Amino acid sequence: MKALKWTLLIVIVISGLLAGVFCVTWMQDELALRKSYLVVSNFNHEIITKGDTGKTKLVALTFDDGPDPQYTPKVLEILKKYQIKATFFVVGENCADYPEIIRQEIKAGHEVENHTYTHPDLVKDRAVSTEEEIVRTGQVIESITGRKPCYFRPPKRLFTSDTVKIAESSGYQLVLWTIGVEHRLSKTPEKMANRVIKAAKPGIIILAHDGRLNRTKTIEALPLIIKGYQKKGYRFVTLQELLAYAPPK
Repeated sequence: MKALKWTLLIVIVISGLLAGVFCVTWMQDELALRKSYLVVSNFNHEIITKGDTGKTKLVALTFDDGPDPQYTPKVLEILKKYQIKATFFVVGENCADYPEIIRQEIKAGHEVENHTYTHPDLVKDRAVSTEEEIVRTGQVIESITGRKPCYFRPPKRLFTSDTVKIAESSGYQLVLWTIGVEHRLSKTPEKMANRVIKAAKPGIIILAHDGRLNRTKTIEALPLIIKGYQKKGYRFVTLQELLAYAPPK
């Protein structure tokens, strides 16, 4: 009986230690996302989550999953109204279906980047060719805009070391984000906006979506976010401008 008790005690202690390791690892990952670059464990590749603008109040507003004929034109109208530039990470098959929207984005001075061709899970979906997803999307974007994209963002932030290697070998830098507009705890446009505004810091990359799901709340939150940042003295720039900025010494 004593042996059984000691065995149970050892199991409990070991379980607690493992839980602690998991918690610390999770916290380290969360803290890493707040740095200029997130270096993924064992990947040995730098993955951008924000820019380094020093104290200069520059931020990049980015959109995933478009173009969408219902939501993207509304986003473009809002951006035009507030005279700001943004970056669109687009899905290749959507580009093929709605090339005119891509042309409108480029004409307005926005940036168009790569978000795969079919928006797959690049970790679980073994039937998917990551290289084909990236290369095919780049070809579609270039055929419409005349410019090859240089940044790649994996859907839902799901990727492996192979994803990073393939992206880099195809000429892309992998870019994530600092904070997202859509969040499970933000149920209203006001709460969505307040959460993003509170996170304001020079160099951050904001993620929003203009496709795939119902983005009505995002559209309503967008003007609130823009006005909130502008009130704090921030200027919105494209991702390329943000990452190319050299803060004064």
